[in-house]
Amino acid sequence: MAVPDPAEPAAPQGRGRRNLLPILGILVSVLSLAGVVWWATKQEAPTFPSTPGQITALIGAIALYALATVVRAERWERLMKDEGATPKRSDMYMLTVIGYMGNNVLPARAGDAIRVFLAAPRANTSKRTVVGTLVAERLLDVAVLLVLFVAVGYGLLGEVGGNSVELIAIIAVAAIAAAAVGWRFIRRNERVHGLLAPLASATLGLRRGRHGLELLALTILIWAIETGVWMSTGAAVGFNMDPIEGMYMVALASVFSMIPSGPGYAGTQDAAVATGVKALGGTGGTAVSYMLMLRFVIVVPITILGLILLVARYGGIKNLRAARAEARS
Repeated sequence: MAVPDPAEPAAPQGRGRRNLLPILGILVSVLSLAGVVWWATKQEAPTFPSTPGQITALIGAIALYALATVVRAERWERLMKDEGATPKRSDMYMLTVIGYMGNNVLPARAGDAIRVFLAAPRANTSKRTVVGTLVAERLLDVAVLLVLFVAVGYGLLGEVGGNSVELIAIIAVAAIAAAAVGWRFIRRNERVHGLLAPLASATLGLRRGRHGLELLALTILIWAIETGVWMSTGAAVGFNMDPIEGMYMVALASVFSMIPSGPGYAGTQDAAVATGVKALGGTGGTAVSYMLMLRFVIVVPITILGLILLVARYGGIKNLRAARAEARS
C-alpha cells in the first residue's frame, strides 16, 4: 500500500486520528477514575502511616523509586550511546525525571516528547534516533513485565490472575508475529524503511548478544526495584506482601497501564491496585489506603523535582509548550 504524501489530503486525516488518542485516553481515565472513586466511597476510611515502622517504610519506598529512576537513566544512556549519540550522564538523569514529570501531568505521554525535544540537541543526534531509544525502552519493559505477569500470576499464584494470563500470552504472540510481518513489509519499501529505520535501530541493536543482555539485566533490575517500591508502600499502610505478591501487583498494574489513559495512568492503574489488593486478601479500606499512598510515592516527589529541573536547567514552561506543539505537528 502506498504511503500518502504529506501534501495529499490523507495527511490531515491521519493527524486527526492521532489527535483523538489523547482524548480517548482522557475519557478512559475519567470513566475509570469515576468508577474507582465510587467504589472507594463505599469502603472503610483509609489509614495513613503513623508508626515509626510505617513512616520508615514510606521513606524507603520513595528512596527505592529514586534508585529505579537512576537505573532507568543509565539504561537510556547506554541505548543513546549505542546509537552514536554523545549524551552527558547528568542530562540523562535530569531528563528522565522531567519525562516522568511530563507523563504525570500531561496527556498522551507528553513527557516522552519533552525528552525527545530536549535530549536530541544535547546528545548531538536526531529526534528520530531519540524516539527509537524510547521505543526500545518500552519493548524491554513490556517483555519483562509480560513474562513476569504470566510466570507469577499463573505459575506461582495459581488462581490469582490465572484467568487472564492465557489471553495476554495469545496477545503477546500475535503482537510479535504482527511486528515480524510489519518489519518485512518495511524492509521491502525503501521510502518507509528510510523513515522508520532510525526508530527501529535501537530495538534491532538489542539483538547483539552482550549489549542486549546488559540492557535486559538492567530492565530486570529496574522492575525488581519497582517491586520493592510497591512492597514498601504496602508496608507503610499495613499491607505486607512477600516478593512474589509484590511482583504480581507490579505486573498487574503495568498490564492495566497499557490501556490508553490520561496523565499518570489515572484510573487504570488505580483499578489495577484495587483489583490486586482484593485478590491478595486485602480489605477495601486497605486497597484505598494503598492506592492513595502509592500515588503519593510514585507521582508527587518526581513531579516536583521534574518541574524544578525543567525551570532551573532547561528553559521552563516555554520549552514544555514547544515540545507539546512539536508533538502535535
